[in-house]
Amino acid sequence: MRLPSRLALWACLVIAQGCRTHAEPPPAPPPTPPTATARPLHLAKPDAIEFEFGRPQATACNCFSADPASKEAKEGGACATPRFGTYLLALTWAPTFCRTHPDKEECEHLEGTFGATHLTLHGLWPQFTDAEAQAQHCTYPAFCGGLCECQGANAPSRCFPDPATIPHAMGTYGPGFITDNFFLANHEWPKHGSCTGMDARTYFQSTIDALLSLPGDQGTPAALGDNVGGEVALEDLRASFGQGDSVAFSCDPDCNLTEVGVCFSVDEQRRPAARMTCPKNVTSGASNSCVGSASQPHCPTVKIQAAKPFDGGGGGGGPSSTCGQPGQGPACTNDQLCQGQGWVRCARSGCCTTVPKR
Repeated sequence: MRLPSRLALWACLVIAQGCRTHAEPPPAPPPTPPTATARPLHLAKPDAIEFEFGRPQATACNCFSADPASKEAKEGGACATPRFGTYLLALTWAPTFCRTHPDKEECEHLEGTFGATHLTLHGLWPQFTDAEAQAQHCTYPAFCGGLCECQGANAPSRCFPDPATIPHAMGTYGPGFITDNFFLANHEWPKHGSCTGMDARTYFQSTIDALLSLPGDQGTPAALGDNVGGEVALEDLRASFGQGDSVAFSCDPDCNLTEVGVCFSVDEQRRPAARMTCPKNVTSGASNSCVGSASQPHCPTVKIQAAKPFDGGGGGGGPSSTCGQPGQGPACTNDQLCQGQGWVRCARSGCCTTVPKR
């Protein structure tokens, strides 16, 4: 029998070595079945969800994972969360928000609701102190504990919290967490709540508790509640919250109040504790746009918009000349016009929308 040549033997060894060092990839896991918490895909698109208090996405440290030397990693845990020294409670002034997001379900009947005259919840966000931000090269963590895949439009159902974990009171204090198929809950929990170390139920309740700890009527100081439809001096607004250096105010270019941010320290259970001075990474950016420079405020007087009157119409609120924003279709006067063109319904804005009714 003829023996193989040295060249042939060498080739076989190379091939064999390659097989040993390049193992076949493991089979893909079966797809996760959909659940009642899954949101419509159009609600997961970045242009639909990123009204993030003026914070650019580049400031976030995404996808923290367990340190191989940590206790969590040694025990096989996947719930790695970074250390952070501040919470930023983001609160929305809905009358301003709803003028640019008229198709949101929470905005369609705003007049006469709690949100028409009170601050409502946007989210509770872990925030790095200035020293932590310098070390981390970003200002806040996001999508922790292996939830990187929750950033995309095809996020699996495990990204979304069980609706049963959302307190009933959230319907009043944070209607966006309930409306539009639990829109804010499905966004805030994987992005921010996952980095707190709390479970979803505790996270949502802590968010409400932080709001209700603020002065005034259920978290809204009199300087706001008494001036709806008018204006208030920035310094009076700041003073009404008590510890003025713990608050940031966001305004639009016309000095209409859009959001309020309140900074809290973090206790041993990683829950919000006492109010604290906001880090400069909060007060020096768009999160504090009403102020800008302390010596020369951008908005020495802040306008407090009132909710638009409800017109009582059935489908749309009359054709609008501003249709065509993300999620909006052409102008309409009734639902049938929209459904014939592939949209879901006619919103009060007078534009066809992809946002369904609950």
